[in-house]
Amino acid sequence: MDLQFLGTSSGVPTKARNVSATAVIEASGKSWYLVDCGEGTQHQLLHTSLSMRDLRGIFITHVHGDHCYGLPGLLASAGMSGRSEPLELIMPLALHEWLRLSLAVSQTYLPFELHLLAVETLQDWRSAQVAVTTVELSHRVPSYGFVFT
Repeated sequence: MDLQFLGTSSGVPTKARNVSATAVIEASGKSWYLVDCGEGTQHQLLHTSLSMRDLRGIFITHVHGDHCYGLPGLLASAGMSGRSEPLELIMPLALHEWLRLSLAVSQTYLPFELHLLAVETLQDWRSAQVAVTTVELSHRVPSYGFVFT
């Protein structure tokens, strides 16, 4: 697996660094997973060879905006770029309704299904090539790390 950092800044972006987002890329170099989706993530992706069609899952560590505010726009762009395969989002339960409302009030149509899974109750998650488990982290709000194997 490889990591591609799409953002490493803290609460606000800087001129040189975007807020939190990391692509975890399978050894094949094609399928990938997104951990966190701060604002500007979809713009950062334009500077990579990663395709939204090859995205296999999105994992959000916690509810703070610098880790999730880019999600509605990224999903809308995925739909407009031709994604049709269902997409699983593993994120705090508190963000599920926020995401549904964000997409609804902006009248965003997604030509693919979203499967929302609550990180708080996730035992493990698997794709054909990758297994993901969670680790509770210490932060001001409930926060989770993801272990990819």
